This record gives sequence, structure tokens and C-alpha cells, in this order.
Amino acid sequence: MNTKEYIESGNLEAYALGSLPPDEARAVAEMLSDNAELSAELALIEKTMLVFASSLAPALPSDFSGKIWKEAEHTPNNVFPNAGNADKTIPLQPNHFKQPFAWKYAATWIALTGSVAINVMLWNNNNKTESHNIAMLQKLDTLQAQQLQLTSIVDRYQKAKNMMSDTAMKTIVMHTMQKGHPMAATLYWSQEKAEAYVSVDGLPPPPPGMQYQLWAIQNGKPVDMGVLPNSMANTPNIKKVDMRVTNGEAFAISLEKEGGSPVPTMQNIYVMGKA
Repeated sequence: MNTKEYIESGNLEAYALGSLPPDEARAVAEMLSDNAELSAELALIEKTMLVFASSLAPALPSDFSGKIWKEAEHTPNNVFPNAGNADKTIPLQPNHFKQPFAWKYAATWIALTGSVAINVMLWNNNNKTESHNIAMLQKLDTLQAQQLQLTSIVDRYQKAKNMMSDTAMKTIVMHTMQKGHPMAATLYWSQEKAEAYVSVDGLPPPPPGMQYQLWAIQNGKPVDMGVLPNSMANTPNIKKVDMRVTNGEAFAISLEKEGGSPVPTMQNIYVMGKA
């Protein structure tokens, strides 16, 4: 095997990491002593590994060096002979990073950093999954709300259809009484059943503190039929009138103070229709 083939075999990388069996490591060491090209390649491998390991290693605390020397000052001088010197350095032996065991520590740092990176990746994936689940739950809540709204619309439509199919049901359109302000409302009245339903889809929402009130004109006098929820205005909602309605010459809706009035405010009668 020539030098190029040996470089490409990966034995030098394994030697630098200290992962070769002792007899193979000795054989590589003998080859390095006789082959300058292999020695140069090993130096390049070690330098690359050192740079890579340093880039992945976590940063040490700013006071880390001080803590080390503080501990060294309380240890025997034969362990740290320079502990008391002003120049706090630890001299490295020549070719320190060519010692295979040094790369075991570098490999440990790489493996540790790789493990941290994998955990960070998994944490990010878990966060993405959790965010996705939250988004899906929000969409589900929206769909459920839309389904309830659709169910309510279908229910109102079915009730209106049943009501319209009743031949005894009269439809009384109440037209605007306010000049220049087109408005309308509708009363559905079954005199036989004494039942009435009202829709105010042609009326604007009342201003704050005000409320619509329904009236029946009986024997020439207005009779209170109750106030209407403000949420009904300008919507297709239909409300059943609470009181029994057995007769009426006409029906009207006025705008009153919230809670209603015992008599209608004449200038605030918005719509009226004859039976």
C-alpha cells in the first residue's frame, strides 16, 4: 500500500482519535517516523479535528481560569509547580496534540456536543409538533362554531318553512314611518292559534341605551307586545312573541329606552303595517 492509499484508508484518523489497537498504533507510529508525508498528513488531521472540536465545545465561564488557579494554589507544588508564579500558564509538552489519548477527549467533546445538538433538534421538533397541535385544535374549534352556526340557520329555516306552510298564518309587512329612511319589518300571525312571530331584518341596530318595542293596535289603542333583543336587528332571526295575540287592526315597532315604555313614543314609531 503506497502513501496515498494509506492516507485514504482512514488509519491516520483512527490513530489520531486513539481508536486503533495497541499493536496497530505502534505500527503507525513506526511508519510516521520514516514517512514525512504521513507525518504532515497526521498534523493536518489533528489540526482539523482541533478546530472542529473547539468550534463545537461550549464556551467556558469568564471566571473559569481564576477558579482553576485558586484550586492549584492549595495543592502540593509537585502537582502544579507554577501555581505560585505570576505567569499562570501550564507549559505543554512538545507535540502534545500528537498524543492519541488527547483526541479521546476531543472525541468525547464532539460526541457530547452532538448529543446536545440532537436534543435541541428534538426539542425544536416537539415545539413544532405542539404548535401544530394547537393550530389544529383552533381550527377544530372554528369548525365546531361554524357547524353550530349552520345548525342554527337550518333550524330557523325549518321553523320559517313550517310557519309559512300554515295556511292560517298571515304575513304582515310593516313599512317605514320615517321619511327618507327606508326600513321594514315582518310579522307572521296565526289568529286561530293566537301566535305571532316577528322579524326585524330591515331595521338598523338600535343606538346604545335604546331598544325596539312591538305594538298591536287593538280597538284603536296601542297594546305592548314586548321589547325585542337588540341582536335581532338587521339579521334574519325570527322571534316568537310571548303574548297571545287574538286580534289586531295593525302592528307597529317603535324605538324606546332600553327596557321598554308603557306607551309608544309617536315620533319614534319606525314601521307599521295593517293586518
